[in-house]
Amino acid sequence: MSKIRPRLGFGVQVACAAMHWPEVRDLAQAAEDLGYHSVWLPDHYVATPDGADPDPHLPLLDGWTTMGALAQATSRIRIGPLVASNTFRHPAILAKMAASLDHLSGGRFELGMGIGWFDFEHTSFGIPFPPTPERLRALEEALKVVRALWTEREVTFEGRHYTLAGAISEPKPLQRPGPPLVIASSGEKVGLRLVAQHADHWNTYRPVEEWSRHSRILDEHCARVGRDPGSIVRSAMLPLYLKVDEAVQKKLDAWGGEAGRGWFLVGDDAEIDQRLASFVAAGADLIIVQVDAARDNAATLRAFAERFF
Repeated sequence: MSKIRPRLGFGVQVACAAMHWPEVRDLAQAAEDLGYHSVWLPDHYVATPDGADPDPHLPLLDGWTTMGALAQATSRIRIGPLVASNTFRHPAILAKMAASLDHLSGGRFELGMGIGWFDFEHTSFGIPFPPTPERLRALEEALKVVRALWTEREVTFEGRHYTLAGAISEPKPLQRPGPPLVIASSGEKVGLRLVAQHADHWNTYRPVEEWSRHSRILDEHCARVGRDPGSIVRSAMLPLYLKVDEAVQKKLDAWGGEAGRGWFLVGDDAEIDQRLASFVAAGADLIIVQVDAARDNAATLRAFAERFF
């Protein structure tokens, strides 16, 4: 194998559907012991249809409450949402939650933000789900609000979506000027511009050819706004399947069978190693493997670490 590995190593996203607290805790602790860089939780209220088992009735722990517990159950691994849907809460509340988690974790928190995508959980819970352009405009304001509340004594902000009048948010985060802001986006005109302007870390879920093209577009946005493109951590999220059972095969088939394998880390060691090396060659600093099986996720992480770290 090539053993060409990303600069920051590997993170893990725990999909959480059908997982109860003891398994999520044990999984995060195993990831920490194995040397994973970070553990990420989803910000969803209903199990999403993109897992190996797409049943929306599966139990799903609240990501933010669970991250608070994980902050106490771990000591070294970094923690964050991948990513927080801006549609779910006012950014002033989000800034407060993130600062609190930074304290609870001893300065290990990273705040992932995005515009949200799963319309069913919005309509079923009665949460507004505006069109994409409107959600992007709201995200742009939210990023400014969060950063201001982390760094300024009092914040007054007048926007189209959010208004603050002398807002106070204490304590400030332990990390200064704040936890890394992670933006998940593949929007070529607006989303990646927001990354260039506001993010410390860019993440997206795409095959390497598309990921690489979006990374180059991000470079172009950085040039336009006067940002050093090397100052932005770049990560790719890929579902990891070391074994292909019936549920996983159904997911692969839904993504185009053989033609869709580039969306996943799946196959024998040579195929997975080649995909990892291709992302590193394209500039990925961190690869976040997603585990979404109903069981044996810790064993999957251990096997992956033994074979590919």
